[in-house]
Amino acid sequence: MIPNKSNFKFQELTPITGVKPYVIRFWETEFEDIAPVTSDSGQRLYARKDVEAIFKIKKLLFEEKMSIQEAKIAIKSRDIDLDFSHPSSSQEGREQSEQSIAKETILSSLNLIKEIKTKRNW
Repeated sequence: MIPNKSNFKFQELTPITGVKPYVIRFWETEFEDIAPVTSDSGQRLYARKDVEAIFKIKKLLFEEKMSIQEAKIAIKSRDIDLDFSHPSSSQEGREQSEQSIAKETILSSLNLIKEIKTKRNW
């Protein structure tokens, strides 16, 4: 579980979350829900909500086997509750989330095809 404190240093995250440092740094670039602040001394400080987001992202990617894109869409659509203490687990909510992810993936693919067609003048 997450220790009862408001801010965490970067080196504290791996023992707490079980996620390697380079993965956390990568996730910072991919997920806007992880937004550390820089202290006066130049250290990254993570709020409790950042640590909770790391746990939720870890669950989506490693347990739910979502791709990064699917996890982003799920989090963005707010079908995935980022409050770590109350994870969404109802079957109906999960089905809606899967439908939302499928819809967003299809729309994203169609936009990519349209972009390629435009660039290549097809």
